[in-house]
Amino acid sequence: MRVLSFKTLLHTLYGVGFTFVALVGLAALPYYQMPLSERPHAALHVWFKPGGLWGHGMGIAGSTMILLLFLYSARKRHRLGLRSGRLSRWLDIHIFFGVMGPLLITLHTAMKFHGFVSVSYFSMVVVALSGVFGRYVYMQIPRDARGHTVGLDASRQRIGEIQERMTRQMPPDATAGIQRFTGAVADHSESGFRAVLKTLGDDLTLPWRARRLRRFLRQGKQKVPERELNVVVRLAREQSVLIRRIAMLETMTRSLQYWHVFHKPFAYVMIAVMFIHIAVAVSFGYTWIF
Repeated sequence: MRVLSFKTLLHTLYGVGFTFVALVGLAALPYYQMPLSERPHAALHVWFKPGGLWGHGMGIAGSTMILLLFLYSARKRHRLGLRSGRLSRWLDIHIFFGVMGPLLITLHTAMKFHGFVSVSYFSMVVVALSGVFGRYVYMQIPRDARGHTVGLDASRQRIGEIQERMTRQMPPDATAGIQRFTGAVADHSESGFRAVLKTLGDDLTLPWRARRLRRFLRQGKQKVPERELNVVVRLAREQSVLIRRIAMLETMTRSLQYWHVFHKPFAYVMIAVMFIHIAVAVSFGYTWIF
């Protein structure tokens, strides 16, 4: 029940956040479409300019979210007294701030991307995009429900359990069809970025392959009873993903290590320039409603 409540809360936050960004974007769209020379004369300028009531407020909210991203690193290293809560949940919150923060800061810029502060903005974009990539690679490493890495033996044991259960539930002729339609035989020959692309392609085509499997199991001699079909397809999908993750484990682990080397420097540049920007703005009297 607690997991369901957390997911519901997270989905609600995403819904509220995306709705807010969409409404503000639509309201400010005529202003964003104006040439820069005409904006100071527009009625919306006082609201949506970077120093305006809404523009400045979104900059403060977005910058706060960017700073809160570092709570995940503190929790992972047991710093700042953060020792409770599942790492997987902390990561979900980290991703939420990593999505909403850049969106709010983009609205704060009023679509003006120039000057020294643009270094921070484009560093933020790189951090956000690389974060999406890192999250995907992270998910390719077998983990348990608490987000802890699962060893190869445990993963192989789970594959064996799935195979044994499906063998009991399926006609013998269906086994070969399941392996063929779910891509259960993983390719060990790819490495590096090509392996990541192949894994992404497998994930994108998995729903289509699962539908083909479902049609296959509904016809012919190997027909599976309808009441068992959903269970068999779900188990076949899980087996396919686990086999592929085991095959790609070394490559994905190495990719995640390289990702940290790439991701962190841009994050530090983003934060450093952001603080300089804030200090300059405050020194010129841009203090919002305070």
